[in-house]
Amino acid sequence: MLKRSVEQAHRQNLPDDWEASIFHLAVQVRSGYEGMQIALPEYLCIPIPAAGLTQYLLALARNIQPKAVAKSKRGPKVPKSKEWLEGKAANAHVSTDRVLKAAKAKRP
Repeated sequence: MLKRSVEQAHRQNLPDDWEASIFHLAVQVRSGYEGMQIALPEYLCIPIPAAGLTQYLLALARNIQPKAVAKSKRGPKVPKSKEWLEGKAANAHVSTDRVLKAAKAKRP
């Protein structure tokens, strides 16, 4: 609900394909929430009726900087070049014992 509030509050200033990141919103809320719990007494946290909640969320969303919560678009995957290897070499089996003996022989 908070994500849609941020997108709605800033829709005139941003392109149509702009989207808020749930992760970045959660980080911002969490970073301020713990301090708020310490600083404010419990009786100041008043429940808001559903009718006023949307207006309150939009007012809060206007204070958020869209750049700070923008979703990061990932680019296309870069194809890796597959090195060619002869079939005989790729499918060749070498026993572990031979590999260990060869490694031991190379050590001084």
